[in-house]
Amino acid sequence: MRKKLVYYCTMDLEKLTKHQIVLLTLLVSFVTSIATGIVTVALMDQAPTSVVRTVNQIVERTVEKVVPDTSGVAAAVVTKEKTVIVKDDDLAAQSIAKMQKAIVRIAAKGGDLLLTRGVLISQDGVALVDRGSLGGAEAYEAILPDGERVVAKLRAGSASSSIAVMDIAVGTSSVAAAAIADASKLQLGQSVIRIGGTGADTVGTGVIARMPSPETHSYLIEASVTSATPGSVLMTLFGEIIGIVTTDSLAQSAAADFYSIPAAAMLIAPAPNPST
Repeated sequence: MRKKLVYYCTMDLEKLTKHQIVLLTLLVSFVTSIATGIVTVALMDQAPTSVVRTVNQIVERTVEKVVPDTSGVAAAVVTKEKTVIVKDDDLAAQSIAKMQKAIVRIAAKGGDLLLTRGVLISQDGVALVDRGSLGGAEAYEAILPDGERVVAKLRAGSASSSIAVMDIAVGTSSVAAAAIADASKLQLGQSVIRIGGTGADTVGTGVIARMPSPETHSYLIEASVTSATPGSVLMTLFGEIIGIVTTDSLAQSAAADFYSIPAAAMLIAPAPNPST
């Protein structure tokens, strides 16, 4: 077979029969496909990191739906599962929109000056704020996402904690509560989002640059995205709170890339006595 193909290739193309032309075409197609595959693999190896990252950052979510069985047996249920593909850009936008409903602004009672941002972690109005920015005012107010001003009371937590807990009278306001991320599941290089700003919300993205450790302030986490506004929130792509900017975290670096972890504040700030 190989001798025949070599013979066909050395012949005058004008003298080839239809059968010989078909064989020659197949040979050229085969060689071309091999060359194309080799070039494609070589180009993918040389592709920039950002291109590969865009392809890989797709989140698969399994949505479980329980549907009653219509076959006549009332007690039986049928479970159907489907996988929804969500790109990280869409997921980030959804998480930001949800987090904005949990962000409040803290000011002295009757004042307009922003003392610190805060983030609600409970539908009942429990919020995390920067203790060092409160300034020792006699009374505080919280400005909700819709602009409503309500009473905010500081819990009597430990003065050594950089994060304070406040109880905010949200009432029937349409606010959302944000969940706190599990610190044990955070990873170096994990994508994060920061929401901050002294006025309107501003957003930045980055990654976890350094994990907390006893050698490098175990209550702080470092990210590649910065913020100098007290109370700014650092969160995961799924909208879970990783940390907030505090006076203490800002003092650790001129780059403003440290965030205080909220877990410690929750352990030392008991709920107020209802009788007080």
